[in-house]
Amino acid sequence: MRNGAHGEGRTLPVRSCVQCGVSGDKGSLLRIAGRPERGWEPDPEGKRPGRGIYLCRKAECIEGFMRRVRTPKGGARWRMGPGGAVLADRLAAWWAVEAEKQGE
Repeated sequence: MRNGAHGEGRTLPVRSCVQCGVSGDKGSLLRIAGRPERGWEPDPEGKRPGRGIYLCRKAECIEGFMRRVRTPKGGARWRMGPGGAVLADRLAAWWAVEAEKQGE
């Protein structure tokens, strides 16, 4: 540590939503963790190992991304193959739980 408290003067990592392009600090976006050809899954805490794909936590971005990765071209973007549909299903399940929490 340098001069002072832990984290003093540090900047937060910035990431961009792959759907709409808006930038934000890493913690404000939903992370999708995984590796090409090994599988992907939602990582809302941002702690899983692997590459990260980031999305806004807005319905239009999440739903648009789910539609996109279900297509051969969209899944090919991250070399997901048939795993794109699996990821879309996992995202849909996660999103349903999140929407229910918001309704409480």
